[in-house]
Amino acid sequence: MTTYTPSPELAKALQSFTKTQEAADQARDALREAVANDLKTYDVTADAIAAHLPWSGETVRGIAREFGVPRKRKPTVRSIKPKKRVGGETSD
Repeated sequence: MTTYTPSPELAKALQSFTKTQEAADQARDALREAVANDLKTYDVTADAIAAHLPWSGETVRGIAREFGVPRKRKPTVRSIKPKKRVGGETSD
């Protein structure tokens, strides 16, 4: 078995990469939170915000769900499961 110790050059490059990756993760988290705050504060759609970001509207909608942003409108899709009739009334 070979014992390997990274060179000072590799160790320095890895340390720089790790610090940069951590900074990128923090910046992404801050951006996601700012997106959620704008969705809560302004009357704007996910697609309108996505036009200014490197993310799709669906990604912005996912951020909205993650941060509990209320929906702008009620869902229009309904269940295709037929309702059962019970005593003249319908039930699920």
